[in-house]
Amino acid sequence: MPAVSRERFLGWFAELADIGRTDTGWNRVAWTPLEAEAQEWFRRTAEGIGLEVRRDGAGSLWAVEPGAGDGPYVCAGSHLDTQPDGGAYDGALGMVCALEAVATVRESGTGDRRPLAVIAFVDEEGARFRTSCFASQAIVGMLDVDAVLAAMGDAPAIYGVTRESLLASRAELAKVACFLEVHVEQGKALVDRGEVLGIADVLAPRRRYRAVFEGESNHAGTTPMAGRRDALVEAARFILAVDEAARARPGVVGTVGRVAIAPGSTNSIPGRVACTLDVRALDAAALDAVMDDLRGRFGDAEIVQESLNTGTEFDAGLRAALQRSAEASGVPAGDLPSFAGHDAGILAAHVPAAMIFVRNPTGASHTPTESASDDDCVAAAQVLAGAIAELADQA
Repeated sequence: MPAVSRERFLGWFAELADIGRTDTGWNRVAWTPLEAEAQEWFRRTAEGIGLEVRRDGAGSLWAVEPGAGDGPYVCAGSHLDTQPDGGAYDGALGMVCALEAVATVRESGTGDRRPLAVIAFVDEEGARFRTSCFASQAIVGMLDVDAVLAAMGDAPAIYGVTRESLLASRAELAKVACFLEVHVEQGKALVDRGEVLGIADVLAPRRRYRAVFEGESNHAGTTPMAGRRDALVEAARFILAVDEAARARPGVVGTVGRVAIAPGSTNSIPGRVACTLDVRALDAAALDAVMDDLRGRFGDAEIVQESLNTGTEFDAGLRAALQRSAEASGVPAGDLPSFAGHDAGILAAHVPAAMIFVRNPTGASHTPTESASDDDCVAAAQVLAGAIAELADQA
């Protein structure tokens, strides 16, 4: 396999990093002009290496080899959007690795092989409308189209997305022979293990809940402490209990990320509090135990499950191809589970999919402090290129 171009990779990464860079982080939030600017960068770059770019009904961009028709394609990609004040690597690293890998494979000769494609999925982060992996969910038929569009208002119009186009985007899945995604590691396991890359074996099961605590709103100054029913006090106990329950079970993480207080006045006792709960673990039984614990301790609260992801096991054949490529390139790599959601994880239940994680010295994610060395990023592009070349040569 020819070597990827370090100079080209770093140049592309710098160009993308210039889009949405602010003093507080990167801000290419989905459905905004800055994400659209990043999409135009992707279009120019992909066309510059001889790919043909089109937009699907969910707003994503597909860069496909000329004459490839409807494929199915050997695909790589990720997303261009960021969290508000996010980092430079999440999404962007996967996009630049995919472009560089496909460019390298194409430069080695087209021959008689399966066609290649790079996909830039829209709205993986879900930062504006709380629907993460929007476009990948759309093409696999998981998206509640009417509910999502009702919440989004006119935002999808930026890419010409409509109810009809979203429903039609489900036809895109048949064009995917397999999908590979590179991502910066969201933790420090690889640093601790002395490995450059992690080849994802599973995405952990995760569940999201809404917990509501009812009290009685009253005057903050004239209501004696003995007579109060402060909903926020009970919610605070719940938040501490989530932390305690998760820490008591190895491998479990629990987070209360949003709290809504009513009436929300400085001079009023909170009468109603609603909060979110996100719990994740490799073992679904551990999640059951956490929720049994919390429901037992807070029987008066309304705790309703809002979403469920049973986890994902990535394709063994693709993982083996990535491992062979890493060995051929002399890049230390090992298995690595992930506790986050990704477009590759959405696709994995429907088509062969796999992921590479790149060592992150800070272990940070969704912040400007996430990082990866240039050498490690180029190594990931090289391993991806080798795997793509092998997969494309398969009948």
